[in-house]
Amino acid sequence: MLICKQFWGVKKRKLLIFLALALIIIVGIFIIKARQGKDSSEVSPAPTVIQEGINVLTNLNQEELEGYYKVYENPYAIYLRRALDAYSANDSTGINISMTAVKEDHREGITSGLSAFDKEYYKSKFIVATIDEDTENKDCRHIQIIFQDKPDRIFFAWVCKTEGGEFELRGFNSKDYIDPETMKETVKFYEPLLFDKKHAL
Repeated sequence: MLICKQFWGVKKRKLLIFLALALIIIVGIFIIKARQGKDSSEVSPAPTVIQEGINVLTNLNQEELEGYYKVYENPYAIYLRRALDAYSANDSTGINISMTAVKEDHREGITSGLSAFDKEYYKSKFIVATIDEDTENKDCRHIQIIFQDKPDRIFFAWVCKTEGGEFELRGFNSKDYIDPETMKETVKFYEPLLFDKKHAL
């Protein structure tokens, strides 16, 4: 009987130790999971909210906008319009367009020359995306334009002022490949200007 009691006592202690260990392990697992859940919620980024309505006018104040509109009074931009009209009408009277600006040429992923593109482009008004002074010739301007009626590509024009004070269209080109999605985003960005017929040439 004494042996049974001793046996039962040893067994009971082992059982209690086993239960205690099991309890510690279970509690430990819950604590680890709770911490992991907390950590993952802190680390996981907040959902990205796509901002609608971001466009060329978003960060412009009225003064900056008026400054941009003055580009349509820029003699280089105005001359580009005159040159495109003259080329479309096959009448270059009083207009200087170099042969390099007319002749079709393909190299390094760029198509050059007015003759390389559909004349329907030139019949449309265009907006000025950028206009910059040539770093090597202060009498030349690099002008990037998008035609309002066919806004599927960006064109690059090079207009210079000669020593005699006359203007000349010296270059006209566009990249051969324009990613459709990138162009779609560009058109969306410039949309408020693309449909502004008053401020266009």
